[in-house]
Formats: sequence, C-alpha cells, structure tokens
Amino acid sequence: MRTLPAQNVESNGPTELPIRQIDDLDRAIIDALVADSRLSLTDLANTVNLSRSTVHGRVQRLRDEHVITGFTATVDHAALGLGVAALVLIDIDQHDWRVMRDRLVEIPGVEYLAMCAGRFDLFVLVRADSIASIRDVLLDRIQRIDGVRSTETVFILDEVHA
Repeated sequence: MRTLPAQNVESNGPTELPIRQIDDLDRAIIDALVADSRLSLTDLANTVNLSRSTVHGRVQRLRDEHVITGFTATVDHAALGLGVAALVLIDIDQHDWRVMRDRLVEIPGVEYLAMCAGRFDLFVLVRADSIASIRDVLLDRIQRIDGVRSTETVFILDEVHA
C-alpha cells in the first residue's frame, strides 16, 4: 500500500497515512454493512455475489486498514426515554481544545462531538429525557468548564437518518 506524508495534529509531527485502495466490490460490501451491520458473512457474500472466503478476507482487510471502524445499531432514542435532543454550538479558548474535547465527551447525555471551523469551535449533540435535563447539562456542566466562552443551543424538532 502506498503512503503519503501527513501532519499528525496530536503530535504535530509527520506521519504516514496509507492511501487505501477501495474498489467497487469493497464499496458494495461497505454499502451492504451500512444498510445492515448484522449481516452474516454468508448473507453478505450472497448480497455482493462473492464467495464467503473472499468477503471474509475483504472485510478483515477493511477493518485492518480502519476503513470499517466498527459495527453499530440504530436506536430509537425516544423509546429509551431520551426524547429531547439539542445541538450545542460552543465557542472555546483555542489553546485547550484537546482538554475541552475530552471533558465534554465525558458529560452524560453527550452523544456526539465535532471540532468545527467558523463562528463556533465545537458542535455537541446532547440527548436527555427532558428540557430540564438539557438545561442542567448546559448550565451546570458545559458552561461551567473553564475555557468555554459562549454557547448557542438549537433544539431538534425532528430527525431523519439518511
């Protein structure tokens, strides 16, 4: 596999990132697993018209190369009692972004965090059982972290997963 030099943001030193060779068969396997991550290797092989051993080898290679990073289930959050969701946009002091990221993902209810470019530095998805719980996460947890300059919260009214 060929590699390209890249900048590692964690260490600020050069690293080698592999150029992954993904063909149409790999894409078919990935698409089938995205649609149903519970497919057995036999069912996956039948879906993509390959032998089971070929699919096994390709899935293992895709996992080894970190193209496939895990398998997941889609959850109905309302059925779990987490019917309220909000996007929290956070402006932070830039010098401590790694510490800030690590502290935020430890907060109960934080489902997703992304670093952003633009007016806000971080984007956080918070799920809870009530607006009062979201309020507590915002006021008692997020806004009390040193380095949080401001937040803006947007409540999610409806969700569609593509």
